[in-house]
Amino acid sequence: MAERQKLTTNPLTSTEGVALQVDDVYVPLGLVERKKQSKRHDDISPEQKSDKAQGDISPEQGSELYKETEITKTFEHDAFLEEVLKQKNTPKSQGKRIAIIGEPGAGKTTLLQQIADWVSREIDQSIVIWVSLADLRGQELKSYLFETWLTQVAEKRGKAEATKQLKDDFVALFNQNNVWLLLDGLDEMSASSGNPLTEIAKQFREAGLISQARIVLTCRVNLWDGSINALNNFDIYRTLDFSYPKNVERFINKWFNKIEIPETGKRLCIALKESGNKRIQDLVKNPLRLTLLCLNWQSGDGKLPDTQAGLYQQFVDDFYKWKKEEFATNSHQRQQLNVKLGELARKAIDKEATRFRLRQDFVSHLLGDADDENSLLKLALNRGWLNCVGIDTNRKPVYAFFHASFQEYFAAIAINDWGFFLPRKHKNKPVKGERYRIFEPQWKQTILLWLGREEENLKEQQQQFIDALVNFKDGCRKFYEYRAYFLATAGIAEFRDYSRADEIVKQIVKWEIEGRSSIRKEARLALQQTDRTKAIAALVQLLQSTTVDDYTRWQAAESLGKIGTGNKDAIAALVQLLQSTTVDDNTRGQAAESLGKIGTGNKDAIAALVQLLQSTTVDEYTRRQAAESLGKINPGNKDAIAALVQLLQSTTVGRDAAYSLEQIGTGNEIAIAALMQLLQSTTVDDSTRRQAASSYPDNEFAIASLVQLLQSTTVDDFTRRKAADSLGKIDPGNEIAIAALVQLLQSTTVSDYNRELAGSSLGKIGTGNEIAIAALVQVLQSNNLSDYTPMQVASSLGKIIQSNKHRFAVVKALSSYWRLDDDYYDLAWKCAQNMPYTNSI
Repeated sequence: MAERQKLTTNPLTSTEGVALQVDDVYVPLGLVERKKQSKRHDDISPEQKSDKAQGDISPEQGSELYKETEITKTFEHDAFLEEVLKQKNTPKSQGKRIAIIGEPGAGKTTLLQQIADWVSREIDQSIVIWVSLADLRGQELKSYLFETWLTQVAEKRGKAEATKQLKDDFVALFNQNNVWLLLDGLDEMSASSGNPLTEIAKQFREAGLISQARIVLTCRVNLWDGSINALNNFDIYRTLDFSYPKNVERFINKWFNKIEIPETGKRLCIALKESGNKRIQDLVKNPLRLTLLCLNWQSGDGKLPDTQAGLYQQFVDDFYKWKKEEFATNSHQRQQLNVKLGELARKAIDKEATRFRLRQDFVSHLLGDADDENSLLKLALNRGWLNCVGIDTNRKPVYAFFHASFQEYFAAIAINDWGFFLPRKHKNKPVKGERYRIFEPQWKQTILLWLGREEENLKEQQQQFIDALVNFKDGCRKFYEYRAYFLATAGIAEFRDYSRADEIVKQIVKWEIEGRSSIRKEARLALQQTDRTKAIAALVQLLQSTTVDDYTRWQAAESLGKIGTGNKDAIAALVQLLQSTTVDDNTRGQAAESLGKIGTGNKDAIAALVQLLQSTTVDEYTRRQAAESLGKINPGNKDAIAALVQLLQSTTVGRDAAYSLEQIGTGNEIAIAALMQLLQSTTVDDSTRRQAASSYPDNEFAIASLVQLLQSTTVDDFTRRKAADSLGKIDPGNEIAIAALVQLLQSTTVSDYNRELAGSSLGKIGTGNEIAIAALVQVLQSNNLSDYTPMQVASSLGKIIQSNKHRFAVVKALSSYWRLDDDYYDLAWKCAQNMPYTNSI
């Protein structure tokens, strides 16, 4: 019993003195009941591929690759135990045959351990027998039960071997349907036929006694879906991932509480929330990968490796150590497999229609056949680096890496020349026939991982590459120069030895303060991705400068709130700003807000916020912000609560009747009828009808009445525009709404103001619509409009264009403007962010 409660990761974590029992860290997992194997579609057009692989996922949601698409029902943990195991409510076996499947480290064994305990407690007269199928070592299950397992029972009773009476009693238990066989790790079972599924099914058939037992088994999805499955009478359930942050943080806190360093766990939870960590947040939804993160955080004394590449390399090393007895490999095999996985990853990101869902033919071409026991594909599947995530339309397997971020890492270690990312021959215009992967979004993470590689023979190349990014000239109004520089800014966080890193950070801070709106926005994001220590130092220096204005300090304080979590220098600088008597309330309010994000538990921050709350010279907004921040970093603070109560009592809020109907009348036919009556009335003014049009709830009656309003010839243009706007919100892409707005936009009789409003509304409801985009582009090319109308049109186009076809049309229209003001520049910038550099000139 005690042996069964040990975690499968204990052999790995014991090097750090950590040996945990299941209950120490167990967080319940949900399950889905699978109807059939998931189908994955990758039949996308070249146009779709050039914009975004439509059937694919973002690596920041890499766990979605494993999400089942053909399911009957989703269960919470307790509901599964009650409905499936106790009530026997399953479609195939009435609870007698249950298979729990999942990828490596998904928590299958841990769940089975919990099932064993629950059945023992909750099912009367149940006899639970746990079998790790790897322990059979060629022995048949029936033989193992009657010879090995029953002998162990006899020995515990002081007997050398099982007596005939004990064996007879054992048979009786089977015949009384009291035995539960919990069979762990079908994929780890030796099979003379080569297929554990076929072998265990044969044993179930031939050992008639076993058929009387209730059986729950676990199996990796690779085996379950990878070959002919003879266990077709089993009901199939797949484990769900942890949720982030709820389940992930619960696991982390239990882990570090058990080893008596709870503050270390809290710091890990805070670190995970920092900007730029979405891939890691998704990665650790898998229990094994979360365990590896906790182990690395603990062994690093509350820090992770300096670079992402260092972290992933540690994950790779640890993953090979996990279950190394069950899936043994030598160093040559691991090296050979890593090289081929790198080649597979690089080619998939570069050329495949779906970069992270990999076709069988593509994978087999590089790694061999899955049926070949000696192939690298078989090794990759056994180790869990590749897993079957479904079948394609031809019923062939579709594979994915253990997580999409591991694919990016393996791709990075397969690239040994920076010229792969940026042509070495580049001067100031695109080199014909060459790829500029530095401007292809799917390569950014791999570039950063490449820059973080620590091989000595790469350091000179890494320096040269960042030099090339910093000095990049595009011949295209600097749109791509900025993009290259921003990539270099992220790159110095990975390549810490870059000689001009301080210079880069200072330039980014300058652009954040002084640049155009689109450049300021990108610079702000770049600061969150660069070397955190250098960025914080630059912002603190700006805050303490005596030559900048309050708005500049406000911007610096806002940025510190995004990157300064737990940093003593950042907190101290914000506290100093709070206490200053020479800055305006707005700036102090921003300092208070930022402290609420980064100063949890900091005594100086708490004291400064309390002092601000007690001040009689600051405005209500600043006091409210101080109170909210104080509540975040010091929950339950009485001063904060009292201040908010006081502010609440001084606030009055009012709404008009139409707006109230919008809030409370969703789906209510009386409310809808009242609004419709307003719209159709001939006695109310246009202003009232406009408010009614904008207040419509989402309902088929609402859609019909708004269409009727649009088709009316008696309403004014502004009311028609409001009706179209509302219709587009509750019925996105509604052709009638878009057509009405386009008609207003193209009309020669409506005012410029109404034309501007029509353009604004198209920006809300016309996403990807060819007619809307064409009409807005046409306005850009017109010479007969007010100055403001094209600006509004530019803003709307930036929201709804989706493909390179749209972007090329927009850039062509903008090319007639020799001087781009902020609105036009922002639109051109958005296009340049997604257009290939080679097609931009």
